[in-house]
This record gives sequence, structure tokens and C-alpha cells, in this order.
Amino acid sequence: MNINAIQTSSENGLKIILEKTEFGFSAYAPAHSGIYTVGDSYEELKENIEEVIEYQVDYLKETGKNAEAEFLKNAKVEYFLDVKQFFEQYPILNKSEFANYIGMNASMMRKISSGIIPLSDAKARQIQEGLHRLANDLKQIHFAL
Repeated sequence: MNINAIQTSSENGLKIILEKTEFGFSAYAPAHSGIYTVGDSYEELKENIEEVIEYQVDYLKETGKNAEAEFLKNAKVEYFLDVKQFFEQYPILNKSEFANYIGMNASMMRKISSGIIPLSDAKARQIQEGLHRLANDLKQIHFAL
């Protein structure tokens, strides 16, 4: 898993890694000890991580680490998944069709998402940007009544 392929771009971003484990799901902030949790779903992880951040902010204030507490309090939480976990979480997306949508070879996408080929920075950006473009395209759709 090349979870560092896309680094947080904002100064006030808090990178949270979401992982599927043998027993459920886990989340942690690699740059901030004390921020980690487990849950039964990604949705539960996101709720739990918000609570953990609040507790960590309180702890940091109590120990006099006000600058770090202020950073965490105002940080934009950014969630990171690896490609394989993404397609497992959203099986509605067909890997081959999505690859065509973003201009990637479908075989390459299947190999990346199965871990046969490591995810490069360029491919990670291409997949992420394509996913965001798809989300924007979908937001513009309205159904005729």
C-alpha cells in the first residue's frame, strides 16, 4: 500500500489513514500520536476520529501544548484510502469503466487495485482527480419530473 502517494496539500490538513483490517476498520493520523480509532465501518471511523480529535485537543491544552491543540482544532481532516480498499468500499464503480473515464488503461487499473503494480504518485493523482471530476459531473445531474 502506497498511502503516502498523495500528500496533504494544505498547511492545515490533518491526514487520516483509513484501513480495512481482519477485524473491522482502523483509522490513524501518522503525524500525530494519540489520534487513532477502530470501528465497524468507514462511517463509524469518521465519527470516532472526530471524537478522538476533540479529546486530543483537550489533552494537548491540559499539557500546555496550545499551538498543537489549536492546529488540531482547526485542521481540515483529509481521509486517505488505498486504491484496492476504495474499490472494495465502493463496488458500484466498475474498475474498467472508471479507468476508461479517467483515460487510464483498464488492465493497469485492475493491476493497481489488486496490488500487482504499485501505485505511483502520478497514477494516484490521476485516479483522485478523475474521482473528483466524476463527483462534480454527478452533482450537475438532475432528473426530469
